[in-house]
Amino acid sequence: MTAPAYFTRWRTIYQTANPLPGAPLDPVSRWMLITRACVFNMTLFSGLVGVMLAVQLGAGVVDPLDAVLVVFGLLLAHAGNNMVNDYFDTLHGVDTADYPRANYAPHPLMHGLVSKPGLIAAIFACYLADLMIAGWFAQKIGVIIWYFVLVGFAISVLYVAKPLRLKSLGLGEIGIFLVWGPLMVGGAFWALAGNVATEAQLQQAMLVSVPYGLTVMAVVMGKHMDKHDDDSRKRIHTLPVLLGLAGAARLTQLLIWAFFPICFWLALPANGPLVGGGGHPFMALPLLALPRAMLCVRRLGEPVPPTPQDAFRIAFDAMPPEMTKGRTPNDPPDEYPLWPLWYVAWAFHFVKLAGLLFTLGLVLDTLWQRGALPF
Repeated sequence: MTAPAYFTRWRTIYQTANPLPGAPLDPVSRWMLITRACVFNMTLFSGLVGVMLAVQLGAGVVDPLDAVLVVFGLLLAHAGNNMVNDYFDTLHGVDTADYPRANYAPHPLMHGLVSKPGLIAAIFACYLADLMIAGWFAQKIGVIIWYFVLVGFAISVLYVAKPLRLKSLGLGEIGIFLVWGPLMVGGAFWALAGNVATEAQLQQAMLVSVPYGLTVMAVVMGKHMDKHDDDSRKRIHTLPVLLGLAGAARLTQLLIWAFFPICFWLALPANGPLVGGGGHPFMALPLLALPRAMLCVRRLGEPVPPTPQDAFRIAFDAMPPEMTKGRTPNDPPDEYPLWPLWYVAWAFHFVKLAGLLFTLGLVLDTLWQRGALPF
């Protein structure tokens, strides 16, 4: 098998959360499925935002190897979190053959991708590596970094594990906002700039994370909307179960809309930890995501299509190329990856662009403030 064939497999998994039909599972493909690598871009954006904020405060003095280590540690934490979710949801009887998790993508345990001891070992490996990374930064910038690590770890595990199971108490979605917003961004910022930054600046960095954290929360809201009926039967009291589908749709739409005024506020002079008093015009770049937001908000307010074929026609232009190759809206397949997920697909469609533009805007703003752009 040639290298391009491997790349095709990995690209398919990244874009669809499912393996390439008919292709054998190589080790990379297997672990991409086990860790749900298809959503790692959300964590990548959080990490890069933290790195850029550290560069702004550190007068451009950020060790690039430390920056890579921070982002790598966050990706490991995300991988560990996804595996923890699958392990405990299986242990507690949530993930069953008729539950959406087993239908929209291969389940690590239920589909035999890894043994239970193997999954536990992988979880411990991810978290052990993260503890070592945190220890490295703690000896450089102090113990505050441990607060981010331990709070993030607690939310990650207690999201699905007893005795709390935050997801079942209507607190899971807020926990996701805290992790992908203030905790990841604030932790990355402090790890890289803690030797020159103040705690007040740390709080400001965490504030800058809010708009992006809200979009990630919208993704989880969409996922739980898709599981509403199943979660209701299993007495898993997610926010969509507590609010009802209509209320959950309105909240998710609000999370998406809230992203834009906060970004506009960040574009104004001297807001947050962003250096320079002349404004931050590049932080208005996320406003380019408004057309996609309008589309996604509209879909979030509509009922789920009755069949996968109807869903394919409606969502054709928003689907990854791997899912539409050789097809037209009027030539849908009998089934396609990710079905029966619907609302989360639209929320994720938005966050991919919004997160990219938010991160790119901050990168350009940092370069501009440092005089690295020719204008």
